[in-house]
Amino acid sequence: IVLICIHDQIPLQAALCLRHFIDFYQQAMAHEHSENTIRQMNCSLTLYNKYSSIFEKYSKSRLNFPKNHALWKYAEDIKSHGVVRNYSTNSTELQHKRDAKKPAKRTNFHKNSFTEQVFVFC
Repeated sequence: IVLICIHDQIPLQAALCLRHFIDFYQQAMAHEHSENTIRQMNCSLTLYNKYSSIFEKYSKSRLNFPKNHALWKYAEDIKSHGVVRNYSTNSTELQHKRDAKKPAKRTNFHKNSFTEQVFVFC
């Protein structure tokens, strides 16, 4: 709905970029997938990347960041694990807390002593 309201207020390339990202997102979050829907999803992602260059000048990273790159893994993940709604990153986040955050909280965060203190935990 937002895209309908703003499409004539933003450059055409920006509107097309947003449209294809929304298409990709809706296709990726679908409850069922076939070879055709996965192909359409990849097509939408290709078009999103084609038009996303308009936003590069506003991004310090020039849109080169892991989450943007990870979008290309959705098709293979869907083929190997099923629909996206069936799995999450909660378990890996929990492991990250155990491996990194809890030991870091036990330190006083001094740059010189951090490494020494981490070795104490190993």
